[in-house]
Amino acid sequence: MSAHADRSVHGFWGNFWRQLRPSMSEATERVSADGLIAFSPVWAAAAIFSLAGDRGMLLFRDGPLLGLMSWAAISVALLLIWRPRWTPLLVLLAGVMATRYAIAMPVAGNNKMIAAFMNAGILAICAHAVLRYGNSAQMRENIYENMRVVARALLAVMYFYGIFHKINSDFLDPRVSCAVALYMPLADGFGLQNSLTGKYFAIWSTFIVEAIAIVSLYWKRWFAVGLLLALMFHFVIPISVYSWYMDFSSLVLALYILSVPREVSERFYDSCARLFRLLRDRFGLLGQALPFGVVIGGAVTLVGVLSVFSRQASIPPSHAYQSVWVLMWVVYGGLTMLLLADAAINHLPWRGTVGPQRPMWLYAVPATLFIVCTAPYLGLRTEASIAMFSNLHTEAGVSNHLVITQPLALFPYQSDVAMIKASSDPDLQHFADRNQGLVMFSLKERLRKKPEQWVTYELNGVRYEKATAHSLGAFTHASSWERKLLIFKHVDFARPKVCTH
Repeated sequence: MSAHADRSVHGFWGNFWRQLRPSMSEATERVSADGLIAFSPVWAAAAIFSLAGDRGMLLFRDGPLLGLMSWAAISVALLLIWRPRWTPLLVLLAGVMATRYAIAMPVAGNNKMIAAFMNAGILAICAHAVLRYGNSAQMRENIYENMRVVARALLAVMYFYGIFHKINSDFLDPRVSCAVALYMPLADGFGLQNSLTGKYFAIWSTFIVEAIAIVSLYWKRWFAVGLLLALMFHFVIPISVYSWYMDFSSLVLALYILSVPREVSERFYDSCARLFRLLRDRFGLLGQALPFGVVIGGAVTLVGVLSVFSRQASIPPSHAYQSVWVLMWVVYGGLTMLLLADAAINHLPWRGTVGPQRPMWLYAVPATLFIVCTAPYLGLRTEASIAMFSNLHTEAGVSNHLVITQPLALFPYQSDVAMIKASSDPDLQHFADRNQGLVMFSLKERLRKKPEQWVTYELNGVRYEKATAHSLGAFTHASSWERKLLIFKHVDFARPKVCTH
């Protein structure tokens, strides 16, 4: 290696890691002016909520590599919460989470896919800043402003498909709509779970809230209107306990920290910093950890006490585990969103100035996500396309979408749907019991992973008895790229199509 190249490499890493130990002048700056400080701990919290939902990985059921990477990511996230000014920790967390996602693919979670795109954006933006700027302050400013562009665009793509995929006959049907599936657990305590008016309100309010959210992302003057509606919506849905929604809502919260005007993030950071300074002054360094200990301890204690006095013989450990995390979300999500809402209201309407135009290459990340989410209509994957809780159906050449009434089917993966009739595998037998099917790609992949199992299925009116991985050619039917990128929902041909997820 030449001397010049050697100096370049050392300069790259020197500039990058110098941020771990800010200079005295940097340390005395008014830290609230740096939006990265406001974003970093919230992004770390979103990672922890996501990782907590993957219990199998945390317990090493998915292999030692993913288990170790999961615990490594938790460690880095906790350290980033403790030291949010250490920007390289944010980069390290993004790298670990992105690598973990790539190894675990195919991954069905939409929130994990959006987070992976954001993590990829963080890595690209930070690499660009390190190569271009020698000054640490310029580097952080550039990173922050570029990350804001990506975060806002990712939210816009998410809300766009959150509306577009739902424009189908079954989502608009109050008997089966996924909006109603989320509404009923929340309305049950008020005795309104069977209210037809309430069900229609749940359906149409989904469209209204997400439409306002998109407009407000780019209509800066009235950004707070969409933000407040979005915060209320995303705070409530994890409490429905219909699914593990804490990761999704915490992800959106973190992206909003970047999407709001700088002055709002500054005020939000000031509010948080005052609390932690007070605790540090009163209890020393450990005072900063006190709120976390109180919340975690209180949640565990409350769930434990309720379990003891529950009328049920025993509460499943998975339910108790999720209940603890829901309670933690209520406190963390509620407090964080209130502080952000307060900061936003104080800047409504916003009268600041728009910063300089950012480079166009930043839009490559959200543009790629936008293209990926067209997959259901092209005959590609139906999972991880932001089609969650949308009632969307595009398999076997039939679509319930009211705009794209006939799938384009440029790819054949959704064409053949095997209706499961019987199987030696309990998971496949579950589909048989519910008269559900799988696209052939998914069926072959399931058998490939369990070559000792058999399945009886019906395809295009023909019944196939006790097929195995060997008889179906499951070991050679797809390339490694197809196995990494393609993942499909199970298929239910009953109409109206009930909400699955």
